[in-house]
Amino acid sequence: MNRQRVLLAATVLLLTVGCSSADAGGTSGESSPPPGAPDLVKRYVEALNDRDVKGLLEVGAAPDKPWSRKQAAEIIQSRGGKGLTIAKAPIRYERMGDYMGKAALTTSDTKGRTLRETVDLIHDKSHWHVVLFKWPNGDKESSKS
Repeated sequence: MNRQRVLLAATVLLLTVGCSSADAGGTSGESSPPPGAPDLVKRYVEALNDRDVKGLLEVGAAPDKPWSRKQAAEIIQSRGGKGLTIAKAPIRYERMGDYMGKAALTTSDTKGRTLRETVDLIHDKSHWHVVLFKWPNGDKESSKS
């Protein structure tokens, strides 16, 4: 009997959390998300196109350290320098403490191929950041991972 109550309480909690999350294109709660996320997505694509390690570090809010430069170089190797043009990038916002967002990025490259990527965003310390980097233990300046 006690187990059934725990399961019922967990189900109600999950439904409550699910119902309070943002719908596509909207936000949860009454306040609007902080401005700047669409501009950040544009800067992310520009950094990829320019094969700009420093630019990726900036949009990812990562310190300029060997581990972050290595990861940025790997991102550029796999996704950079393709002459991407943004076709659309709607952002779905959620609020769980800080604001978070997911941009459904659709781009086309210089050869006309359509490329799609989901870009995770977080608003932390009064700025939006693209979640790009895996932070090593002991060097974690924020909760991004």
